[in-house]
Amino acid sequence: MEILNKKQAPFGKDVWATIESELGNYLAKRLNLRSTVDFNDSYSFDTDAINTGNIKKVSSKHGTTISTREPVKMVEIKHSFSVSKELIEELKRGKVDFDNSTFTTTANNFAKIENEMILNGLKDANISGIISKETQTLNATSSKDIMVSVAKSMGMFNASFVDGPFALVISSATMAKLMTESFDGKSLKSRIDDILGKGSIIINNDVGDDKALVISQRGGDFEYYSGLDVCVGYEGETKDNVELFLLQTCAFRTITPEAVIVITIK
Repeated sequence: MEILNKKQAPFGKDVWATIESELGNYLAKRLNLRSTVDFNDSYSFDTDAINTGNIKKVSSKHGTTISTREPVKMVEIKHSFSVSKELIEELKRGKVDFDNSTFTTTANNFAKIENEMILNGLKDANISGIISKETQTLNATSSKDIMVSVAKSMGMFNASFVDGPFALVISSATMAKLMTESFDGKSLKSRIDDILGKGSIIINNDVGDDKALVISQRGGDFEYYSGLDVCVGYEGETKDNVELFLLQTCAFRTITPEAVIVITIK
């Protein structure tokens, strides 16, 4: 794409391939909240907004009603970062044991932006996240309480006519506690696997150590709209660095707030 300015970069296709591969691998591990919602990639970079079917009445008089259509706007997320020219030269020579800290830091920083949008929305863009004022909550004061809350959430979902399967999103620190603490001779993690099914626990540190999410995976409750998925572009160069950026366009919409329960960990 022209907007990525790749042809202007002071290196060729092989270096681009290495950079994209490194960032792609790290981003895939950090952008896993999108796997818990419906991912719709039928849009493009040119898409400005997503039709919702919602309208807002502006005026009504003399038998005439004027309303505006209320779409979800696409947001454009751009994150700039620097790569040293020394590292670029190493990549040109095909060095495989290069310092990858630039790429891991960039992936972590960029992932926080998308994950925050999915979790809490973007107020200025009128995007609501998974967690809102309408979200049902449970409290946990111990690791055992997390297991109990997961079990309780099944009844709460049933009362709200929300079907499964379900996923539990927790931080790596919370996961460590569930794996190392036990109940009746079995780890709490295994107990939760018995409730939700194996493979239902997703680790994402951006959710924080103070909460966990139980999310319905039936579909149709939360939707992520992808225009341009994450791409790497060239911005310029200084004496010592090459300036690059990550770019994506996306939107998010909560359709059924009842399809998630937040467990507050104290």
